[in-house]
Amino acid sequence: MPDTVTALAGPQVSLAQLDDLAASIDDNVRDERLLARRIRRLRARRAKGQSWEEVLSDEPHPNSLELASTVLNRLTQASSALRRLLARGLRAQGASLAAIAERFGVSHQRVSTLLRRTDD
Repeated sequence: MPDTVTALAGPQVSLAQLDDLAASIDDNVRDERLLARRIRRLRARRAKGQSWEEVLSDEPHPNSLELASTVLNRLTQASSALRRLLARGLRAQGASLAAIAERFGVSHQRVSTLLRRTDD
């Protein structure tokens, strides 16, 4: 028997996809806290007069820039996946491209592109 979300919104939408999105956001929360601590350490060392070379030379892997990139990439992927999931669910329930576009604050062409994407 399909889960309630799948039954209501079409076969593309599943509770597992929502779970995956929530897990990605949880990962970001953890990494953002780590990044904030690292940035504060960088600031403190710079405030003591250390050069950028000194400050950055012993940063653990992943370094602050790598960690920031990971967080941003994960957020971009999660946001895109959620947008596609919701667009497909709304469309499966009969919403027009224009109605979805208005809800998302994008053009109907963008919604059409979201619905065509298959990289989930």
